[in-house]
Amino acid sequence: MWIWIAIGMGSFLGLAFLVGLALARVLGKIGLQIGEFYEREGWATLPPTRAAKDVEEQHPVEVEAKSSHGLSSVGHTSGR
Repeated sequence: MWIWIAIGMGSFLGLAFLVGLALARVLGKIGLQIGEFYEREGWATLPPTRAAKDVEEQHPVEVEAKSSHGLSSVGHTSGR
C-alpha cells in the first residue's frame, strides 16, 4: 500500500513540475514578444515631448546670459 502512495506522490510532483515548466515557457515567450513589440514601435524610440519642447524654448540669448555669470562650458563655476 505504501508503494502506491509513493508512486502517487511522485507522479503528482512530477506532473506539477512539468506543468510549471510549460507555464514558465509560455509566459517567457509572451514577455519576449511584448518586448519586441515595444522595440519595433516607432513611437518608442522618439524622445519625450517635454524634452523636445525644452529644446525649442531654449534661446541662444539665455545660454549666453548663463555663461556670462561665471559658468564654464561644463557647468562649473569659475574662480569668482
